[in-house]
Order: sequence, then C-alpha cells, then structure tokens
Amino acid sequence: MSFLRHICLTLFLLSGGLMVAAPVQAAPSSDMNAQLEALLKEHPELILNVLKDHSEELLDIVQQGSDKRRRAVLLRQWETEIDQPKQVALEGRPVGGPADAPVTIIAFSDFLCTYCHQAAYTVGNLMKRYPGKIRLVFKQIPKTQAGRVAGEWFIAAYQMDRAKAWKMYALTFDRQKEVEEDVLSAMRAIAAEAGFDAKAVEAAVKSKARELDALMAGDAADANALGFVGTPYFLVNNMVLRGALPMENFIDAVEMALKHTAAK
Repeated sequence: MSFLRHICLTLFLLSGGLMVAAPVQAAPSSDMNAQLEALLKEHPELILNVLKDHSEELLDIVQQGSDKRRRAVLLRQWETEIDQPKQVALEGRPVGGPADAPVTIIAFSDFLCTYCHQAAYTVGNLMKRYPGKIRLVFKQIPKTQAGRVAGEWFIAAYQMDRAKAWKMYALTFDRQKEVEEDVLSAMRAIAAEAGFDAKAVEAAVKSKARELDALMAGDAADANALGFVGTPYFLVNNMVLRGALPMENFIDAVEMALKHTAAK
C-alpha cells in the first residue's frame, strides 16, 4: 500500500467511517476508495494536519525520491558520454594525483565560488577513497577580479612547487571571505603559510601575466565549447557532473569510469 493511501486509510478508520473491521493487510476496495475521497474532500484538514505533524518524514521521502531519480538520469547520461571524448586543454594546468591514474577528473572551478569550495572538499575526499586511481586537473573560470587574481597566484605557485601549491589551493578555498575582501593581502598570507616566499610568488605572477591570461582564456573557451554555464563543472573520463553533487554521485562516476577502463 502506498504511503498516501496508508495515511488515508488510517484517517478513515480514525474518523469512524468503517463500522465493520477489515483485515489490515487487505487493499481498500473501490467503494472504500470512493468513501475516502468523499471524506477528504469534505475534511481536507485531516490529511493536512497529518502531513504537518510529519513534515520532516515527508520531506525525507520526497528528497529520497528526487535523489533516486537524479541518480538514474545521471547514470543513463554517463553511459552515452563516457565514449564521447571531450577536447579540453590540459597543458600548464595544475595537476594532482598520479599521471597514469585510470580516472581523470577535470574541474572547472572558481576559488571564490561557494559551491566550488564544497565540491573541492568532496573531490579531495574522493581521492582519499581511491588512492592512486584519480588524477585531478584544475581549470578555472573566475567570475570576479579577486577570483582571477587568486587563480593566477595558484598557477604561479604550482609552477614553483607543486606540493606547496596544493596546500595553497586548500587554504584559498577555506579563506574565501578574506580573499574576496583583500585579495593581495590574503594571497600573500596564504602563500607564506603554505611555505612559499610570498614576494617570489607575487613577482612570478607579474612576470608571467601573459601566460596566465592565456591559460585562463583557454579554460573559458573550453567551458564555452562544452556548454558549461557557471561553476563548478567536472569531467570524469568524459562524463559531465554539474554542481556540488553529493559524494555518492562522484562515486558512481568513478566506479563507472574504472569499469569502463578495465573493460578496454
């Protein structure tokens, strides 16, 4: 019996609508359904009161249904996409994880995007869950000048010391408010905390301005060609993930990518 019909039957029984007890397991007859419908039309407050009293449970059921539907849609979408190569520029972009990892995640992100921060945390945990199996490539589509400056500092730092640069990556996401309020002061402090000579990183940003501009422009062009609007977006071995999706969706994509790679 469905959740709603169970509620309706319970309300009907409590309202005294049935004079003769019926087996609890039996499905309501068509006549009973008609009586239930008539009762609820006359007293809609009965069902509304029950729903209000159990609003959290109802929301959980709705959310579970939505998550299940979204997962099914994504899985069908990925089955098609996984064999459709996406052409994007990777040279010069920061990379984390082994070069020969079977799964490549390409992030289109922005250091000052709240959802990008959430997604970066999820992807970080995903890489811990699959040690040695994921390579992360970080591409940027900053919406503000402060976000652009933060991105330039990260790339320049990455070219100097990759391990320290990834520390800087995490700190920059964690301190979005500070970066937004005073980007240069914040990036100098973040670079120093990550173990860099902040003045050296700042000098590299200035001296490599054209190179950094070209990388950012290339990332924007790739996003536009793929139809990506906003951030974050991810490519997991050609499969598109949009937004700060739950860990379960990223796991689905990685598992599908691993199986597809193993089958080749």
